[in-house]
Amino acid sequence: MSRLYNQINTLLSVGIISLFFYACGMKKKDLSFVSPDATVRAKITLDGTGHYALQASKNDFVFVEKGKLGLSVQGQDSLFTILKEIKGPFSQKEVVDVMGISSAVERQWNEYVLVFDRGEQLEVRMFDEGIAYRYKLDNGHATHHVLGEGSSWTIPAQTKVWFFERNNNWKLKSYAGEWLSTTIEQLPTISKMGNVQGKPLIFEYANGSYGLLAEAGLFNYSGMRLEALPENTIKANFFEGDKGFSIQGAVISPWRVALVADDLNQLVNQQTIITSLNPEPDPELFADRSWIKPGRSVWSWWSNFTGTPELQKQMVDYAKELGFEHNLVDANWEKWPDKWNALADVCRYGTENGVITWVWKHSKELNFPKGDYQVMQTFMDSLKAVGVAGIKVDFMDGEEKSLIDFDEAVLRHAAARKLMVNFHGIQTATGEIKRYPNELTREGIRGLELNTHPEGPITASHNAALPFTRFVLGHGDYTPLAFTATGETTWAHQLATLVLFTSPIQVIAENPEILLRHPAVKDALPLIKQIPTVWDETVVLPGSEIGELAIMARRKGNDWYIGVLNGGEKKTVEIDLAPLGTSVGKAVLYRDASGNIPNPIAREYNAKDRHYSEIITPFVAENIQISGNKLVVDTEKHGGAVLVIGD
Repeated sequence: MSRLYNQINTLLSVGIISLFFYACGMKKKDLSFVSPDATVRAKITLDGTGHYALQASKNDFVFVEKGKLGLSVQGQDSLFTILKEIKGPFSQKEVVDVMGISSAVERQWNEYVLVFDRGEQLEVRMFDEGIAYRYKLDNGHATHHVLGEGSSWTIPAQTKVWFFERNNNWKLKSYAGEWLSTTIEQLPTISKMGNVQGKPLIFEYANGSYGLLAEAGLFNYSGMRLEALPENTIKANFFEGDKGFSIQGAVISPWRVALVADDLNQLVNQQTIITSLNPEPDPELFADRSWIKPGRSVWSWWSNFTGTPELQKQMVDYAKELGFEHNLVDANWEKWPDKWNALADVCRYGTENGVITWVWKHSKELNFPKGDYQVMQTFMDSLKAVGVAGIKVDFMDGEEKSLIDFDEAVLRHAAARKLMVNFHGIQTATGEIKRYPNELTREGIRGLELNTHPEGPITASHNAALPFTRFVLGHGDYTPLAFTATGETTWAHQLATLVLFTSPIQVIAENPEILLRHPAVKDALPLIKQIPTVWDETVVLPGSEIGELAIMARRKGNDWYIGVLNGGEKKTVEIDLAPLGTSVGKAVLYRDASGNIPNPIAREYNAKDRHYSEIITPFVAENIQISGNKLVVDTEKHGGAVLVIGD
């Protein structure tokens, strides 16, 4: 008995609390966990079925009322049942640089490790904004077949839930659904496509706070979907279903993340938590990052498809004139006669003019795991040899483990060749940019491409929801900015998407000839030429409401860019500058003009291949003087505004 007492005392002296339970496990004792500032608390208890259950609260508001825990592995029954010891809390902090929304944010957390009798572990991180946990099982080099998880979360009654919807089988393949809301009670039956939703789910609680349910650090595992069940419960769900998926060696699940935010500003900046939960980058692959170059890209596909090598050289000329850094050569370039020499010529011309070349590739032409993806490596070697600097990989269309492995192989082999990556036809981000900073964007979003599809166009309310839903998890290749196929939005609304939508490489949809040459657009050209794609600070301003109104300020150096997206009817918007600490100075305001007019661009360009908007609301650009903490701007229905404060 004294030996056990001395052992516990020794562990306590180094900050490790060990609790030993014989055979029957934890019995009735609750385990308590606390965040660094003690506002977020969690407890784990044994429920009546012999499983562990989680409850989490912030300032006494319970945002996870009950959540089951557990991992099911074939041939290994009763995992995570007999608790052996608890290690922690370990106080940790990290300065997180999220390329896109901020340059440096410090995150702190308390970490606990629960060790069970077979060596399996549950790691828990307590943040001041919520809780994250993951499962670990390491039995050497054995192959483990994961059948599923018990992970679930019960949400408070009458919570509003934001989810994305698409009424076809692409919903959970491309994650390109429209963001809508319902109640937690209605979530299991709201969708024609069933009760399984994609990530994230965003919550508006009855007490006025917000929440997020997602995963972080998705590697060597299957991507989690979220199954809505009765009694306000959401359960982890996997693409493979009952078949499960196999993992060679240690099983380390992604982090299961439930966060709570006092306001929308805190919610948006929780992207830094998602990022912090990812592994560090490989020091050999990323010792030198000078080849990773954010910026703006011209893109012929949206207006003219890929065309000929001559068209792509013209795109280089446009990029140079716009001051853009990139040119994306999309699908069908491989149909060019003598394609590799033609591509080399385009790349050479781009290099001579200071423009970086990207090319598109279908994933199924690379997804051959044999020989550590030798087909992929050979193709990337060919790209590098002709001067390509980035690759856009498309149509993964799922998140079963084999596809997650493929995604990482693309990032790893691309990094070895100093190639940047843009993923399309893929699930949402889980913070991969930390481990692989060569991933500059990914789709997993309903973007402007839908304005050219029969099921389009994009709604203004969807755009006004995106900064607080999909973009909370990370960058998204929405491909913003249209003056032709604008859908139901105004031109000022379109300009504001450049500010509010995060993507380190911002692929601009509109025909660059229109941007540069059309007189109706010329007043927007200074903004288009100067807009940054990575920011030092992001602040959501008062008055914002998911799906109705998004007001966001973003700082680059000493300059502030403020974007307004109106998702609803005509309204007068008060922009509160007080949170920015700036109230005096010169500014440029881009705002809605009043009334609708025939689209001058649609009348001059052939609409055969694209769905041009015949009627639009134009914009006004004006120099103004800021002389106070408030600025009032009138926005039209589905309108917007951009305010630039600085030199």
